[in-house]
Amino acid sequence: MGKSKVAPSKSVTVPRLELSAAVMSIKVETFLAKELVYEDITHVYWTDSKVVLGDVNNDAKRFHVFVANRIQHIGEVSQPSQWRHVKSSDNPADIASRGTGVTELLQNEQWWNGPDFLLIDKPLSTTNTQFRLAPDDPEVRKSEVNVFATKVETNHDHLSDVLKRFSSWNRST
Repeated sequence: MGKSKVAPSKSVTVPRLELSAAVMSIKVETFLAKELVYEDITHVYWTDSKVVLGDVNNDAKRFHVFVANRIQHIGEVSQPSQWRHVKSSDNPADIASRGTGVTELLQNEQWWNGPDFLLIDKPLSTTNTQFRLAPDDPEVRKSEVNVFATKVETNHDHLSDVLKRFSSWNRST
Protein backbone atom coordinates (compact mmCIF):
# COMPACT_ATOMS: atom_id res chain seq x y z
CA MET A 1 0.00 0.00 0.00
CA GLY A 2 1.26 3.46 -0.76
CA LYS A 3 0.11 6.76 0.61
CA SER A 4 1.31 10.26 0.06
CA LYS A 5 0.38 13.68 1.28
CA VAL A 6 0.90 17.18 -0.05
CA ALA A 7 2.94 19.46 2.18
CA PRO A 8 0.82 22.10 3.91
CA SER A 9 0.78 25.64 2.55
CA LYS A 10 2.02 26.87 5.92
CA SER A 11 5.81 26.74 6.02
CA VAL A 12 6.96 23.57 7.78
CA THR A 13 10.55 22.38 8.13
CA VAL A 14 11.69 19.27 6.28
CA PRO A 15 12.43 17.36 9.53
CA ARG A 16 8.86 18.05 10.68
CA LEU A 17 7.52 16.84 7.33
CA GLU A 18 9.62 13.68 7.65
CA LEU A 19 8.28 13.13 11.17
CA SER A 20 4.72 13.58 9.88
CA ALA A 21 5.48 10.93 7.24
CA ALA A 22 6.64 8.58 10.00
CA VAL A 23 3.33 9.12 11.81
CA MET A 24 1.53 8.39 8.53
CA SER A 25 3.38 5.06 8.27
CA ILE A 26 2.19 4.20 11.79
CA LYS A 27 -1.40 5.03 10.77
CA VAL A 28 -1.10 2.90 7.61
CA GLU A 29 0.23 -0.02 9.65
CA THR A 30 -2.63 0.35 12.16
CA PHE A 31 -5.16 0.42 9.30
CA LEU A 32 -3.66 -2.65 7.63
CA ALA A 33 -3.55 -4.56 10.93
CA LYS A 34 -7.30 -3.99 11.33
CA GLU A 35 -8.12 -4.93 7.74
CA LEU A 36 -5.83 -7.91 7.24
CA VAL A 37 -5.74 -11.00 9.39
CA TYR A 38 -2.18 -12.14 9.96
CA GLU A 39 -0.26 -13.62 12.82
CA ASP A 40 3.37 -13.60 13.87
CA ILE A 41 4.45 -10.81 11.59
CA THR A 42 7.18 -8.37 12.48
CA HIS A 43 6.51 -4.76 11.64
CA VAL A 44 9.49 -2.82 10.36
CA TYR A 45 9.35 0.88 9.57
CA TRP A 46 11.76 2.39 7.07
CA THR A 47 12.75 6.03 6.80
CA ASP A 48 15.48 7.89 5.00
CA SER A 49 15.48 10.58 7.67
CA LYS A 50 18.24 10.30 10.23
CA VAL A 51 16.51 13.07 12.20
CA VAL A 52 13.38 10.92 12.59
CA LEU A 53 15.49 7.98 13.72
CA GLY A 54 17.22 10.21 16.25
CA ASP A 55 13.85 11.42 17.54
CA VAL A 56 12.41 7.90 17.75
CA ASN A 57 15.48 6.60 19.59
CA ASN A 58 15.55 9.50 22.02
CA ASP A 59 14.67 8.65 25.59
CA ALA A 60 16.12 11.57 27.50
CA LYS A 61 15.39 14.85 25.78
CA ARG A 62 12.13 16.80 25.77
CA PHE A 63 10.76 18.19 22.54
CA HIS A 64 8.60 21.10 21.56
CA VAL A 65 4.88 20.29 21.35
CA PHE A 66 4.69 19.49 17.60
CA VAL A 67 7.50 16.93 17.75
CA ALA A 68 6.58 15.60 21.21
CA ASN A 69 3.01 14.75 20.14
CA ARG A 70 4.16 12.88 17.06
CA ILE A 71 6.92 11.01 18.89
CA GLN A 72 4.37 10.00 21.54
CA HIS A 73 2.03 8.65 18.85
CA ILE A 74 4.87 6.72 17.23
CA GLY A 75 5.96 5.34 20.62
CA GLU A 76 2.44 4.10 21.43
CA VAL A 77 2.42 1.83 18.37
CA SER A 78 6.05 0.93 17.75
CA GLN A 79 9.39 0.34 19.43
CA PRO A 80 12.62 2.09 18.40
CA SER A 81 14.08 -1.29 17.40
CA GLN A 82 11.43 -1.55 14.65
CA TRP A 83 12.72 1.54 12.84
CA ARG A 84 15.37 1.22 10.12
CA HIS A 85 17.26 3.57 7.86
CA VAL A 86 17.04 3.32 4.08
CA LYS A 87 19.21 5.30 1.70
CA SER A 88 17.25 7.94 -0.21
CA SER A 89 18.24 6.28 -3.49
CA ASP A 90 16.56 3.04 -2.30
CA ASN A 91 13.43 4.74 -0.96
CA PRO A 92 10.49 4.19 -3.32
CA ALA A 93 8.48 6.87 -1.52
CA ASP A 94 10.86 9.49 -2.84
CA ILE A 95 10.24 8.54 -6.47
CA ALA A 96 6.88 10.30 -6.63
CA SER A 97 8.21 13.38 -4.85
CA ARG A 98 10.98 13.86 -7.42
CA GLY A 99 8.63 14.85 -10.22
CA THR A 100 8.60 11.47 -11.94
CA GLY A 101 6.27 11.34 -14.94
CA VAL A 102 3.52 8.75 -15.31
CA THR A 103 5.28 6.87 -18.12
CA GLU A 104 8.50 6.64 -16.12
CA LEU A 105 6.59 5.63 -12.99
CA LEU A 106 4.82 2.80 -14.82
CA GLN A 107 8.21 1.36 -15.83
CA ASN A 108 9.91 1.85 -12.47
CA GLU A 109 10.55 -1.54 -10.86
CA GLN A 110 11.46 -0.04 -7.50
CA TRP A 111 8.13 1.82 -7.35
CA TRP A 112 6.11 -1.34 -7.98
CA ASN A 113 8.21 -3.93 -6.13
CA GLY A 114 10.13 -1.96 -3.53
CA PRO A 115 13.89 -1.96 -3.07
CA ASP A 116 15.75 -5.19 -3.83
CA PHE A 117 17.01 -5.63 -0.28
CA LEU A 118 13.44 -6.22 0.96
CA LEU A 119 13.33 -9.47 -1.04
CA ILE A 120 16.20 -10.94 0.99
CA ASP A 121 15.15 -13.23 3.86
CA LYS A 122 17.00 -11.08 6.37
CA PRO A 123 16.79 -7.46 5.22
CA LEU A 124 19.43 -4.93 6.12
CA SER A 125 19.62 -4.50 9.82
CA THR A 126 20.95 -1.22 10.96
CA THR A 127 21.77 -0.41 14.51
CA ASN A 128 19.59 2.50 15.49
CA THR A 129 21.99 3.54 18.22
CA GLN A 130 24.05 5.29 15.55
CA PHE A 131 21.18 7.72 15.01
CA ARG A 132 21.22 10.19 17.87
CA LEU A 133 19.93 13.70 18.22
CA ALA A 134 22.30 16.45 17.29
CA PRO A 135 23.30 18.54 20.30
CA ASP A 136 22.00 21.68 18.60
CA ASP A 137 18.70 20.17 17.33
CA PRO A 138 16.19 23.07 17.23
CA GLU A 139 13.30 20.74 18.12
CA VAL A 140 14.74 19.88 21.52
CA ARG A 141 13.30 22.06 24.21
CA LYS A 142 16.00 24.04 25.93
CA SER A 143 16.02 23.42 29.63
CA GLU A 144 16.82 26.27 31.92
CA VAL A 145 18.17 25.90 35.38
CA ASN A 146 18.04 28.91 37.62
CA VAL A 147 20.05 28.88 40.77
CA PHE A 148 19.48 31.47 43.40
CA ALA A 149 21.61 31.90 46.44
CA THR A 150 20.62 34.04 49.35
CA LYS A 151 22.36 34.85 52.48
CA VAL A 152 19.97 35.23 55.35
CA GLU A 153 21.17 37.12 58.31
CA THR A 154 19.08 36.46 61.32
CA ASN A 155 18.63 38.89 64.04
CA HIS A 156 17.36 36.82 66.91
CA ASP A 157 16.50 39.87 68.93
CA HIS A 158 14.21 41.21 66.22
CA LEU A 159 12.53 37.84 65.74
CA SER A 160 11.93 37.39 69.43
CA ASP A 161 10.47 40.92 69.62
CA VAL A 162 8.00 40.10 66.86
CA LEU A 163 7.02 36.83 68.51
CA LYS A 164 6.50 38.49 71.87
CA ARG A 165 4.04 41.01 70.39
CA PHE A 166 1.53 38.31 69.56
CA SER A 167 -0.07 36.07 72.13
CA SER A 168 -1.09 33.46 69.57
CA TRP A 169 -0.69 32.70 65.89
CA ASN A 170 -4.44 32.81 65.33
CA ARG A 171 -5.71 36.31 65.03
CA SER A 172 -9.09 37.01 66.58
CA THR A 173 -11.31 39.71 65.17
